[in-house]
Amino acid sequence: MLESEILQSLLPLIMLNGIVILCLIVFAFLYPHRNRNPEILERMHKSFIGIFLREFWYWFTSPLISLFQILHLSPNMVTGISLILASFAGYYYYLGNFAIAGWMLIISATLDILDGRLARITDQVSQEGAFLDSCIDRYCDGIIFLGLALYFRGNLLVLTATIATLIGSEIVSYARAKGESVGINKHQGLMQRAERIVLLSVISVFHPFLMIILSKYGIRTNYPIIIIIILMAFLTNYTAIVRIVTIFKSIKNLKCNEG
Repeated sequence: MLESEILQSLLPLIMLNGIVILCLIVFAFLYPHRNRNPEILERMHKSFIGIFLREFWYWFTSPLISLFQILHLSPNMVTGISLILASFAGYYYYLGNFAIAGWMLIISATLDILDGRLARITDQVSQEGAFLDSCIDRYCDGIIFLGLALYFRGNLLVLTATIATLIGSEIVSYARAKGESVGINKHQGLMQRAERIVLLSVISVFHPFLMIILSKYGIRTNYPIIIIIILMAFLTNYTAIVRIVTIFKSIKNLKCNEG
């Protein structure tokens, strides 16, 4: 299985990483002279994904917006494609083919970003589109962690951590939505959806190579991805608790001020 994973992930790793690194170098030279993207600044929150990396990914994926327009893809169609790819990612996680699952997750998450941008650029922003996108995101998260849970079903610790991450991620999203429904918009927390996707997808893509390194020391367990899952379980639920407490206090203060 390990040799098969390496063969499947090596070529896209070399090609895509080479393209990304080259584009990152070009963007680093352009970045000081660019105006900050107001959309990114509006959505920014404290996390390990800084504004530079967010700006780079928006810039790097911009040609896809033009491609979608040429193909006459609607934002909802892009959202649907992201769900299909997330389903494939969940399936490959279930099979234990983490490299392919990681690539599928990266593409799915990228499309999830682009559907909203496509809607704004083509003046197709709608409440029903935003609602559909939010619901599809929850399905994508569920499918991904279901695949991981099924793969690690024989390991109680990792299975519990996977389920805990899924529960925490749902609470993070629900708390934000509930807060916004009463006029409170909070983005607190280090482990929101973007951070979870980055951590899981990157470690998945490089998993076969990390296993090669570990196998030289006689370690043949999926320690890299196990560590990431446990880390996500802790930080996701910490984020959920921070958000719950913050929004709770904000609602309480709002009622006091109204009174």
